[in-house]
Amino acid sequence: MAVIKIPLMEIDDDLRGLLLAERSRCTGAIATHLYLRVRRHYRFRRNSGEASLGEVVEGIADAIWDVPQRVLADFANGEPEARAAATDVIAKEVFRALTDAFEPIYVPKPYGEG
Repeated sequence: MAVIKIPLMEIDDDLRGLLLAERSRCTGAIATHLYLRVRRHYRFRRNSGEASLGEVVEGIADAIWDVPQRVLADFANGEPEARAAATDVIAKEVFRALTDAFEPIYVPKPYGEG
């Protein structure tokens, strides 16, 4: 789950702050960021084939939409402790959604390294 939590912690404060006001657009941006960071370590398969970027990003975005509004508020504007707790909740939801919808395959040497 750290592979999801760490990129969530990297989300810019401005984007986090817009999450409540422009939820649809911000959720898409956050989902894309998470996908690009997680893809360094995992590929996602469904029905014996690799899932597309759109499928995985949509799954991440849907998981974020399922997070309660108060958690998103803590993630967007909270004190450090509240933000950390909200980050944990969001990471768990995204992790659960991805593992329920896809078969994650660990890639030990991303991008064909060494």
